[in-house]
Amino acid sequence: MEPRLSVTKEEFCSFCHLLYNRHLVSGVGGNMAARMGRRIITTPSGYSLRDVVPETVVTVDEQGRIVEGPRPTKDLDMHLKVLNARPDINVVCHTHGTDTVAASTMLKPGPNTLPPLTPGFVYYAHPLPMLPFLVPGSEPLAEAVVKGICKGKGRALLLQNHGLVTLGRDLRQAVNIAEEIEEAARIFVITGGKAAAIPHDKLERIG
Repeated sequence: MEPRLSVTKEEFCSFCHLLYNRHLVSGVGGNMAARMGRRIITTPSGYSLRDVVPETVVTVDEQGRIVEGPRPTKDLDMHLKVLNARPDINVVCHTHGTDTVAASTMLKPGPNTLPPLTPGFVYYAHPLPMLPFLVPGSEPLAEAVVKGICKGKGRALLLQNHGLVTLGRDLRQAVNIAEEIEEAARIFVITGGKAAAIPHDKLERIG
């Protein structure tokens, strides 16, 4: 098991801004959570990630009780459940990238959805499972995400008509995975799902 890291609020905010600037979230969509010692920090409800600053970051304990800050994201329960189930990861990132969402509407839920279109996607996230649509912020979604992403060592999970959840040992890894998936999803979308996939016999040699 990898050692737990402790993210600072300043680092957390810089990656929130990166998600917004990279168009992986828009408006007040998307959210993130990370370990900060024995506590967890997360994005506030109703704030665009472009506007998150240390003073608006929410701190909760491991049971989800607010220690400091405004009302947390409605996906807090999902973040907590994943962090509790996966002690090997420290960051949960939920994005709404346009191409990722578009691809999710073209694919069928299952354990292996988006084809292996780029080496980066293969290295970080293939095979990529997807859940059928569930109401954002709901208990059924939180439970399904935990089951879908915590069976083994998976780092990403598509949510149909909704977005993406990625996990990382640190902020950089969680965001890198989201970016790699968004790139592969864009290729899938602009080619109408007809792009040639990387040959199966080459997949094991990537990484």
